[in-house]
Amino acid sequence: MQSNNTLQIQKDDVLLCNAGSSSLKLLARQVGPAQDSYANIVHFDGDALGLATALEKALENQIPPRAVMHRIVHAGAVTEHAQLMDCATVQRIRHWSVLAPLHNPLALNLFEITRSAWPQVPQYAVYDSGLYGELPQEAARYPLPASLSSQWPLRRFGFHGLAHRSQWRTVHSAVRKAGLRTPERLISIHLGGGCSMSAWRDNRVIDTSMGFTPLEGMMMSTRSGSIDPGILLHLLQQEQLSPAQLNEILTKNSGLAALAPGNGDMRALIANDSVQAQQAIEQYCYQVRKQIGAFIAALGGVDAISIGGGVGENQASIRERIFAPLHDLGLIFDQQRNQSAKGVCALQQANSKSTLWLTPVNEMEEMLRHYRALESQSPRGSNE
Repeated sequence: MQSNNTLQIQKDDVLLCNAGSSSLKLLARQVGPAQDSYANIVHFDGDALGLATALEKALENQIPPRAVMHRIVHAGAVTEHAQLMDCATVQRIRHWSVLAPLHNPLALNLFEITRSAWPQVPQYAVYDSGLYGELPQEAARYPLPASLSSQWPLRRFGFHGLAHRSQWRTVHSAVRKAGLRTPERLISIHLGGGCSMSAWRDNRVIDTSMGFTPLEGMMMSTRSGSIDPGILLHLLQQEQLSPAQLNEILTKNSGLAALAPGNGDMRALIANDSVQAQQAIEQYCYQVRKQIGAFIAALGGVDAISIGGGVGENQASIRERIFAPLHDLGLIFDQQRNQSAKGVCALQQANSKSTLWLTPVNEMEEMLRHYRALESQSPRGSNE
C-alpha cells in the first residue's frame, strides 16, 4: 500500500473519492472557484481490502465534509448528473456489479466506510458511463435479440466519461483563449491502462469505442479490445476454457501484455528496442489510427482531436506514431511542438485543417463540477 500524502479535510470541503480496481484517489476541495485539483491529492495503490483499510485510516480524526462524491464505473443507462446514494441508487450499483466486478463492489464498500464515519453527510454517485446515456440508437444498439438479457440490456454503455468530458471542456477553453473557432466535430482520445475514444458533435457524444463492458474497442494495456466473437466460442467449445479463465485472459493477459514483455506497461515497451516490442507498439498505434478514421467517417469530418490519459499525455513518441501518418487527411502534426509539449497545448502545424490538442485529464475537477451543479439546483436527472 502506498500513499503520497495525508488527507486534510477543512471546514465545508467536499471529499472526492475516485476508486479504480486497484487504486484510490482522495481529494478534499472547497466548492469555490476552480483550483489545481491535483495539488493535494492522496493516492493509494493496492487490492480491495487494502484500499478499504487505507480509507478507514485516512478518515480517522477528520472533520466531516459537507458531502462525499464517489466515481461509479457502471450503473447501466444513467444520466450525466450526480445522484444521491439512497437505497435505490445503491441497489442499482450493486445490480450492475455483474459487469463491473472489480469496481462496483469496491465503490460500495468505500461508500459504507464513509457512511459509517459520517452518517449525516450526504453522498453522491458520479457515473463514469453517464456521458453515454443518450447515445444515438445507431451507435448504442447491438444487432442481437433484445430478449437475451432483460436484466442487463445489451447495448453500448461507454466508459471513461469523466475523462472524455474533461478533455472536451479543456479543448473548448483552449480554442477560446487562442481565438479559434469552436469545434463542432471533436474526437477525444483517452490512452492509459484502458483506452477509449469518443466522437462529439457539439456538446453531445454520438459514438464511443467501449461498449457493453470496457473490453470493447482498441487494444489496451492488458485488455484485448474488440476481437472476433468466434474466437471466444472456439475457446469455450474446443479448448474447454471456463468463463472465469476467459475473463482472466481477456482482462489481464491480453493487449500489449500478450504481444511483448513488460506486462502491458507502455514505458517498458518504449525502452525495449526488440522487434517484438516495437511491433506491439505499432499495432497499438495502428488501432488508434483506425478508430480515428472510423470516427471521422461517423462525424463527416473532424475539427479538433484531443489526446490525454497516462500514455497519451506522457509519451511523445506514441503521439507521433499515431498522428504523423494522418497528414493526407489534413491533420498536419508538428513533431517539434510534440517533443516539448507539456500541459494543455496545440500539436498541429499552422496549415493543418484540424487542430490537435494535448489535454491532461482532470476527473476530480469534473466530479467537483457535479457537486456545484447540485448546489445550484440544476436538474439532477433520473436513474432510468
